[in-house]
Amino acid sequence: MSVATQLGLGDPESDVLMVARSRWPGWVLAHPVLGVVDDLLELPAWLRQAERDDADAVLLTLAELSSPEGGDDVAATGALAWVLLPGVSLLASRMFTLSPRIDQMLAAALWMEARTFRWQRGHRVAANILMNARKAVMRDLGVGAAADPTWARTIPVAPSERIWEAMPAEPAEAAEPSETSGEEELSELLDWACAGGVITVEDRSLLVDVAQTADRQQTVRSGRGHAGLLGNRVSAEVAERRGVAAITVRRRTSRAVRALRDARGVTAAKVPA
Repeated sequence: MSVATQLGLGDPESDVLMVARSRWPGWVLAHPVLGVVDDLLELPAWLRQAERDDADAVLLTLAELSSPEGGDDVAATGALAWVLLPGVSLLASRMFTLSPRIDQMLAAALWMEARTFRWQRGHRVAANILMNARKAVMRDLGVGAAADPTWARTIPVAPSERIWEAMPAEPAEAAEPSETSGEEELSELLDWACAGGVITVEDRSLLVDVAQTADRQQTVRSGRGHAGLLGNRVSAEVAERRGVAAITVRRRTSRAVRALRDARGVTAAKVPA
């Protein structure tokens, strides 16, 4: 059973979405920023092609309408949760091994976060709601560095990631917790950024590839604010592997890192190199 089904949002004709659609014209009248579409059902397509700040303004308005401290409208909660379903579905696919009830748990967490998002000071609505939902589920499951030291030394990486090409055949000597905690933080950050639309899946794969290459080359930090990720040797190796120009690798890496910084104020020093 999917997260959408758990929330009763799997069908555009569901009760919650029908109410939200009927209220959409009134919401637009009170909040003209929502006037980017005539019908709620058109909103997901608009969000996919909208500029980041424009999309954030629309989602922030839905969060305000949803909040008990704002419009206190449960239909708006449903609308906000509905447009975030692609992101939470991605989380569910990556967390399904943690619990047979992962869809149910993520559905509850998503609804709670959509209902209580701090719209007064909020920004990056999609990314933060999804990040908080993930954290809530991990906390409920007792998973994380505070609950189990094993998870502090665990780095979830999809089988398709290029990092596996560089992994040694023999198991490596266990790293110190202080070293792996940075890697775990990076992995969690990239998962969060993908789910929230801050970066694409392709961007995530590139950043992992670049970071692994920089680490293998023992790149010295260049002082350019990217922890050595934009070094010429790193870019050249990654570019050859991916069949693109080195300048393309540097440009895409720089753009992805900048997007992460904008979303969470991340400093380059947190990205291992």
